[in-house]
Amino acid sequence: MAGAGRHPDRLSLTHSVGELFAGLEPPVVVACSGGPDSVALLALAAEARLEPVAVHVDHGARAGSAAEADVVAAFAKQLGTGFAAETVAVPPGPNFEARAREARYAALERARERLGATAVLVGHTRDDQAETVLLNVLRGAGVPGLAGMPARRGTVVRPLLGVPRADLAAVCARLLLSPLDDPMNADPAHRRVWLRREVIPALEAGAARDLRAVLARQAAVARAESEFLDGLAADLLHRAGDAGPIENGLDVAVLTKAPEALVRRAVRLWLGPPPPAAAHVEEVLAVIQGQRQGTELADGIVVRRAGARLHRLDSCGGQVATDVHAIPVELPGTATGFGVELTAWVERAAPVRWPDGRRALRPAGTDRPQGGERRPGRGRCPRPGPGRASDPRPPGRGGRRGRGPGWEPTLGARLPYR
Repeated sequence: MAGAGRHPDRLSLTHSVGELFAGLEPPVVVACSGGPDSVALLALAAEARLEPVAVHVDHGARAGSAAEADVVAAFAKQLGTGFAAETVAVPPGPNFEARAREARYAALERARERLGATAVLVGHTRDDQAETVLLNVLRGAGVPGLAGMPARRGTVVRPLLGVPRADLAAVCARLLLSPLDDPMNADPAHRRVWLRREVIPALEAGAARDLRAVLARQAAVARAESEFLDGLAADLLHRAGDAGPIENGLDVAVLTKAPEALVRRAVRLWLGPPPPAAAHVEEVLAVIQGQRQGTELADGIVVRRAGARLHRLDSCGGQVATDVHAIPVELPGTATGFGVELTAWVERAAPVRWPDGRRALRPAGTDRPQGGERRPGRGRCPRPGPGRASDPRPPGRGGRRGRGPGWEPTLGARLPYR
């Protein structure tokens, strides 16, 4: 190990360093929070002469988190490795952990590109894999969820998935390193901590065996089978016509002749990433089987069957609902914003269905909003820029009319076509 004078036999791992890092070329980025798993990974990568650079990512999620970068820098100096710090801003709100994870991986990838590294190494262990499998079981996941975390996805590599967490703590102790202790790891309010501290020990006591090892082996088998089935599903999509332009859709006849389990997996691939909810997959299966004409999914995705073809319409062009902005409109009145002019008025008219399937505002006494309010529909498209519009209406002013007799509040839009 550069600058440390350590030797592989001092680390006492079940796997040799060469086995852990087989196929990797220097230099590499090591995601290092300062905890025992990532610090041990940094030491092992240095032992393998991968020229690691410890990269610490600060989310600013708790007081004193910025100082942890200094601790990681000290570990890197002691082990003779490089060091870099990244800072990301994650606004508070729902799904904070998921959004922080996404921001962290994006920062690590930026660091990898900047440093010219071949891969980003993260310190997930066999214990983490077991916990991930159980978490996915609690969520009702299928075979892909039982497969847990992949050993490699793109440039992200998890070389320690077969190594127990206790072994990595022993590595740090032998190298006289004192890693940081994340206080979140002691809070059972987090489901993963609850599994780690209460559920898994109870299951292991009842089964009288190392459940973590069993779940990790199961995940490896499920991963191999899941990847094989993904290959078959991708081939099915190709034969159904997905290799051509998306507007051509898929041949329903090809899909209906295939086993339902394979079609279900093909639908997952067709709708993702990210992986769609199981309920959405079943809705699309119902469309394929002719039980319904179409279905509207999350983020403005509409799946419809027209004749013998299955079509997917992404009305927001891949943008999600967080990009939506509201434009208040008085009734009657006109408002402008984001390149759109909206005009609301009242008139008596026959029911009209717009080309994209949306309906007008209803009058008083119904479940729709009145006046200038607009119901925040799922996946509503963000602003259309000048000279382009995601709305299928022709240029000019048109009305959104309600279903049912009486005077209807109506909303129209003028789009800035060039």
